[in-house]
Amino acid sequence: MFNNLFCLLKQSLIQFYRLYTSASDGLSFNRLQNSLLGYGGPTLLIIQSGDSIFGAFTASSWKESKDFYGNSDCFLFQLLPTTAIYRPSGNDTKYMYCNSFARSRGYDRQAHGIGFGGTVQHPRLFLPESFDDCRAAERDLTFEKGPLLNTKLQNFEIDSLEVWGCGGTEVVQVALGARDRQRDIKDAAIRKARKVDK
Repeated sequence: MFNNLFCLLKQSLIQFYRLYTSASDGLSFNRLQNSLLGYGGPTLLIIQSGDSIFGAFTASSWKESKDFYGNSDCFLFQLLPTTAIYRPSGNDTKYMYCNSFARSRGYDRQAHGIGFGGTVQHPRLFLPESFDDCRAAERDLTFEKGPLLNTKLQNFEIDSLEVWGCGGTEVVQVALGARDRQRDIKDAAIRKARKVDK
């Protein structure tokens, strides 16, 4: 999907590592979340919907939380049909959000999925766990105003989704190591829970 873009990026001095792609990993929230949680480096999330390509950049580590987190290095962007970057406006600090239904069993009454900006009920850019009724609004308090989609509609369907780890060879290797340690801790907790159940 993004072959031309990443041919150019790979020629640059920055190393990119594909953490997730819907083309081979399937459009699965569990796989997407598993690729992100614990990854300790910057990420680039790229979405194709129709003739629009857009997404978000984050410099903060992903974690599961009912609250927004991150820092002002986070931004939203549109690549096609035009190129635009929507940086933090300084009016709010709701940068990134990752909240699964499994974390709260739905008792938190918040949106369950991955989001950027807006509120916990209605993030500006939001990918719900079902990947149905994804949302890309033109404005919120956290990021500069501007369209992500090539349409006046706010809801969209995902044709393709990719997440890339970036930041150079050393940063990517350290971030992947952090993700592996996070997975080991999670796997150990699951094994321990299974022994207790028996």
